Amino acid sequence: MKTGGPIVVLLAMVLSSCGSGLLTELGRTTGDPTVMDPVVSSFVTENQVIVSWPADANADSYTLERAPDAGSPAFQRVYEGTTTSYVDANCTDQDRYLYRLTKIRGNRGFGPSEAVMGVASATCRDALEPNDTEAQATPLVSTLAANLYYYSSVAQQGGAPLVTQDVDWYSVVVPAHRQANIVVTQAGLAGGSTNTWMNFYLKGSNPVQIVNSQAIAVTNYSDTTTATFLFKIYPIPSFFAVNGGGSLITYTVSLNSITSF
Repeated sequence: MKTGGPIVVLLAMVLSSCGSGLLTELGRTTGDPTVMDPVVSSFVTENQVIVSWPADANADSYTLERAPDAGSPAFQRVYEGTTTSYVDANCTDQDRYLYRLTKIRGNRGFGPSEAVMGVASATCRDALEPNDTEAQATPLVSTLAANLYYYSSVAQQGGAPLVTQDVDWYSVVVPAHRQANIVVTQAGLAGGSTNTWMNFYLKGSNPVQIVNSQAIAVTNYSDTTTATFLFKIYPIPSFFAVNGGGSLITYTVSLNSITSF
């Protein structure tokens, strides 16, 4: 009987000394945080980059690092805390920045993630955004003003540069046995120039380089049915950036006319 007493007392002492801390630890989730890339949003606010990430129930806190784009990026911690977003306002127009995320659980770090690039710009994205996917296509019924950008990093990841770019999707409704004549004009180039920085892709067709201010026909061959066509305008990388860098251009896209064929 005497041998059982001290064991009970010892267990009681352990529980008493640890108190709520032990119970809290026992109540925690048991999985490790998932290493994942942050989401980096550029051109939303003038000369700022917005970085965010989903909450992870297995993480106690998060650490975000930033580095100016370079061949050998020098990362420095810019945020540590429990919230899931960070607004980087310490930016310079047209500079590129790399961000990577580490999740903390106890005294262990999980990460860092792969780097993701953001770009600071005094020019914000156009009012048609977001129209980066087919599902977000902007209806074209008259003339629209937009911008387009493409930036690539000097830093390499997996043997390739990081890229931040814009793609603009549009939709156009064409009556039966008619064609829509669409005109795209890049600012700063003469009409008829074959050196635009943009490609035109009509879904289901081959992409073509845009000739400035020259009509592109989108034809509905049906004799009975009105059809909606999707097309996108996207950058030609070699015009925007070589060995790191990038630029932003402005353009207009218009439904010039609908004619028979």
